[in-house]
Amino acid sequence: MVDLEWKSKMVRSNINMHHPKSPKLTVSDKSVLQPNLPALQLHLTPNDFKTASFSLCEAYDNYLSLPQLRTLWASNNFPNWAHEPIIKPALHALEITFRFISTVFSDPRPYANKREWGRRLESLAKAQVQLIATLFEDQEESPETRGEVPVSDSSSSGYRSYSEASLLPRLATWHRSRDVAQRILATVEAEMTRCPYTIGLGEPNLAGKPILRYDAICRPNELHSLETTPFDHVDNFENLNLRATHQIVESWSRAARVLLESVAESVEGRRFEKAARECYAVERIWKLLTEIEELHLLMDPNDLMKLKKQIEIRCFGDTAAFCFRSKELVEVTKMCREMKRMVPEILEVEVDPKGGPGIVEAAMRVYAEKKESVVEVFRASMQQRRSWGIIGTRKCPCLTLTFEWHCHCLDA
Repeated sequence: MVDLEWKSKMVRSNINMHHPKSPKLTVSDKSVLQPNLPALQLHLTPNDFKTASFSLCEAYDNYLSLPQLRTLWASNNFPNWAHEPIIKPALHALEITFRFISTVFSDPRPYANKREWGRRLESLAKAQVQLIATLFEDQEESPETRGEVPVSDSSSSGYRSYSEASLLPRLATWHRSRDVAQRILATVEAEMTRCPYTIGLGEPNLAGKPILRYDAICRPNELHSLETTPFDHVDNFENLNLRATHQIVESWSRAARVLLESVAESVEGRRFEKAARECYAVERIWKLLTEIEELHLLMDPNDLMKLKKQIEIRCFGDTAAFCFRSKELVEVTKMCREMKRMVPEILEVEVDPKGGPGIVEAAMRVYAEKKESVVEVFRASMQQRRSWGIIGTRKCPCLTLTFEWHCHCLDA
């Protein structure tokens, strides 16, 4: 039986919470002093996403050399390759990660956690290789884009079996980064197994498959030349880490934006299998962006405080988190939000202005008839609605409690 008088029978403690001789249980009546940090001004509603002021966005773009990066992304070197606008920024992000690894292992600061940095960047590089391999597989599965990727025969005379300009083959020969680079190369070999070609970064290529023209697509020399900016005179190693982190974010945001544009075209053309694959890729990019933003947690707060004063990218009176200074990221967020408008078109049903159950009934009918291609893209579109919801909320990687200190370092 349950004793309903249990509260009255409880042993009452005689300990006085405010007794001066009770040091462990004493609760002070005085308010605890909190650090005086300026609050981030995020006047946003759930349906309102907009970039920061023009001056902040322009300073952010110049700091990351985004005008030059966008020129590289927009260059069309292979007119017959439809996926070049997607693959090129993805390869740029991967190559910047290789440079990031080189930067971390060259860090002279004794308090820098190189081991944890190495683990995080190795995990990030592997995740990007997996996603790039998925994009290549999706392209080869589609009859419309199959065979468009520019490759070279690895058996041809006078041709190197790996990229001459990429940093990964060099990292594989450097004693500080050799282990990390070798594991990344093993991941490239494993992830490209299902593709009829390989990337060509120095992986073994045991099958002797054709090699992607990596240097012609990614153009690593031009990419790394963008490292020279007016901010390079800053004597602060976190400057390099911060720039690399956000350049990777911007590159994947561009790839996601092009994918979302392709999703809209695929849905309009009733090519639901293709749209579902593209939505899945966008979902993977969102998860990747979360992993990238978590790199801020490894940065030294004191050095970031100094960096804020050194680079002076904040305009007077303006405060905004970095995620709202990124035009690409905000645009991708808006496009993911707008995917909810595709649901009636996917289900071939009109929206009832009175709020009737037409869409729900159509969705249940699609599930009952087992139209797998429609079901996949319907699920994917609903998943994207959940993905964009993290931006501007406490779940956003840019606004977590720990990273908020780093935001204040640059915004305060």
